[in-house]
Amino acid sequence: MEAINIRLRALTKTDIEKTLSWHNQEDIRDLYFGHPFPVNREMEELWYQKILTSNYPITVFGIEDIKNDKLIGITLLKNINNINRSAEFAIYIGDIKSRGKGYSKEATIETLKFAFFKLGLNRIYLKVLVKNKVAIDLYKKCGFIHEGLIKESVFKNNNFEDELLLAILKKDFN
Repeated sequence: MEAINIRLRALTKTDIEKTLSWHNQEDIRDLYFGHPFPVNREMEELWYQKILTSNYPITVFGIEDIKNDKLIGITLLKNINNINRSAEFAIYIGDIKSRGKGYSKEATIETLKFAFFKLGLNRIYLKVLVKNKVAIDLYKKCGFIHEGLIKESVFKNNNFEDELLLAILKKDFN
């Protein structure tokens, strides 16, 4: 499958206002594993300093809608391990109007292509909250396989929540 609606690109300092607003959206803080506190500009700028000056051990891509060159989300490979040829994957569509249009699937596949064929990785894994059914369905459609359940591993909103561990191997990626 060739991406037809999105492209992956490097983030730039001009994206900071948009990503700062996304990192403060309640749904993103609730469904993803970043800290549960609001993010201020200084924190976002520190994160940008880290990701804009190095692609290792984390590579962050902006997801851009090709039709209007609009940044709509982020995908990343983190904890890149060149010895074990593995990395952890994460994605979100921050632009609410761009959700449910298949962009996440395209961006996931493009990120996996980059990981397997450009970086030479063999295994991409992710952790997702059990309650995030939409994301779990997406990951399974992209070929990720359920590897395990991590009980009460995340504390959010005064509750312990379970995570699923999913992974895909290069040999299983179509």
